[in-house]
Amino acid sequence: VDDERNMRESLKTVLESRGYRVDTVESAEDGLKAVGESDYFMVITDARLEGMSGYDFLRETHERWPDLPVLMMTAYATPKLAVEAIQTGAIDYLSKPFEPEELLHSVNRCAERHELISQNEKLKARLPFGYQLDDIIGNCRGLKDLREMIRTVGPTEATILILGESGTGKELIAGSVHHSSQRREEPYVRLNCAAIPETLLESELFGHEKGSFTGAVKQKVGQVEEANGGTLFLDEIGEMSRSLQAKLLRFLEDGTFVRVGGTEEQRV
Repeated sequence: VDDERNMRESLKTVLESRGYRVDTVESAEDGLKAVGESDYFMVITDARLEGMSGYDFLRETHERWPDLPVLMMTAYATPKLAVEAIQTGAIDYLSKPFEPEELLHSVNRCAERHELISQNEKLKARLPFGYQLDDIIGNCRGLKDLREMIRTVGPTEATILILGESGTGKELIAGSVHHSSQRREEPYVRLNCAAIPETLLESELFGHEKGSFTGAVKQKVGQVEEANGGTLFLDEIGEMSRSLQAKLLRFLEDGTFVRVGGTEEQRV
């Protein structure tokens, strides 16, 4: 997205020479329309545009398609504007004039990310009940190191924290760790902490005793007991309240917990 024709044609030539398919538009409004009608793995926009500004375009794009990377470029670069662009959601920020290699570095990085996400989505559709180490596809150094790390930590009893952007395969990694462990024949239990109301999450995690709250007509076993001997994958753990995280920490440290409404300490 750039209102300068020469810049649009120049970028199109550089990127198409490397095998990318490129569509160009001269306004943010046309850019939003194009993104809504086609499947792009990234967007490049100038900061200063006639009509809607590049920053407003970036903000609107990030709100509508939060996983779509946007690269911003400008001939009026300042540290303040660069920070504003990144905080608004830009994946990178290039100051004009820039070398083709700078542009290609950012585009190649987004292309690799897009390919990784696409592969992971295909694997999820094919393997709804679990994953294996061989399903982590890719030959870049980062993925090779990741597979080696899984081989190392899988056979251990370590608690593992998996970090990554949405769609990059955290669930795939968790399943691969389980399959690489001595617990592979035991239960693999997944719990999405963001999908369960905070008032019910503790009960879902640790279980509850009969009569502990309205509707608790019988004792319920929690996910930590369901996963006993196997692997418990807690997705979106950052959504868990601090008080519940404290109880989870105790469980991670010594394997003990108390069901909601109970007094007897349980161990798995």
